[in-house]
Amino acid sequence: MEMQSLFGDVPVAKFVAEYLHRLPFSLAGSARGACGLGTWDAVGAMLADAGEDAFAVRGGEWHEGEAPRDAAAARALCDEGYTIFVRHAERHHTGLAALARAFKQTFLGPVNIHVFATPAGAPGFSWHYDAEDVFIIQTAGEKEYSLRKNTVNPWPLEETLPADMRYEREQMPLMRVLLRAGDLLYIPCGYWHKADAKGLPHERGGQSPFSQSRKWGLTPEQKKATDPGTAVSLAVGVMSPTAMNVYDFLRQRLVESLVWRQRLPLVGPASGLSAEELEATYGHLFKQLADDLAKTFADPRLISDFLEELTKAAGEPPEAGEEKN
Repeated sequence: MEMQSLFGDVPVAKFVAEYLHRLPFSLAGSARGACGLGTWDAVGAMLADAGEDAFAVRGGEWHEGEAPRDAAAARALCDEGYTIFVRHAERHHTGLAALARAFKQTFLGPVNIHVFATPAGAPGFSWHYDAEDVFIIQTAGEKEYSLRKNTVNPWPLEETLPADMRYEREQMPLMRVLLRAGDLLYIPCGYWHKADAKGLPHERGGQSPFSQSRKWGLTPEQKKATDPGTAVSLAVGVMSPTAMNVYDFLRQRLVESLVWRQRLPLVGPASGLSAEELEATYGHLFKQLADDLAKTFADPRLISDFLEELTKAAGEPPEAGEEKN
């Protein structure tokens, strides 16, 4: 897929300059060409191959039974109010593998694609944020996304994401955007967000058409006529490099330096140094290391070598079915 087609008349370079890592961004209809990647046939094909990457969740609780393995099983669980969730879907569908490659070639960061099929009127996951930049492509139905800038834990790292994100501490104003099939939404890394599938429950005072249809005595044909359908969305996560990547890159070079391979002065009783003398000794050492680090940063080759390393690290995502873990 040509990446520019997802952004319609907005040049990708303009999006990067004005929105990437900064502000949410949405476009109506620009992602129509990707809708075929989120049909029930496509979801069924993913589920047949997904194995442990397929889940069902309702009200924050994971489904304890067998995960769906085809579209029919997924529809049945949706009728009970479950959201179907396929993680790393690019590993299980050739079209999504191609989409992942397009994102990776454009943004030069690791990419994963999650697929969500949420019953109309049902909530998705509650308020949370991701360390990744997230591009939502709505392929079926409607979802309303709520967004808030994150001042509780800005610029989060994947390795330090807390279990309790403390959403109740957030003070920033709320933004909402309604996505219909073919719409695109960009959520910057770290932005709070949650999604709710739109449909019949909002028109009937919050009652679920999936659980209530049996109580109303609807026939399958009547239910099909009144059910506005499941909201299917693709969440494309791009892990942009952080300043910590510079640190990791520097370590590879510093291990070749005698300055950084030197052994540290002994800190135990056998050192014979007082606390004041030990601090002075380490103060001199830290000054030496800081000076050497400054020389390393001043090397004109460092930037070009680091950029080459980033390009290599991006690599290519696996073809569908290649990588399972």
